[in-house]
Amino acid sequence: MALVEAAIRDQVNHDQDCAEAAGRLMTMRAEVADLVGRWKAAGGAQWLPSVGEHLKKSERPARPNRAGRSVIGRP
Repeated sequence: MALVEAAIRDQVNHDQDCAEAAGRLMTMRAEVADLVGRWKAAGGAQWLPSVGEHLKKSERPARPNRAGRSVIGRP
């Protein structure tokens, strides 16, 4: 979906017609809403994280360096 949204922004920025891409995006969003509805109907009751929260969780954890200070994201 992010790629389609980026394509729409690019088309709008270049004064191009984005109707086809916008239609695809609306179809994708409807499919996601349907999948979430099915998941909930099947007993899914867990809280779903936002994209930002998901990205924060996927970052590498901080680890101490030689001086004992926290280093984030360094190998």
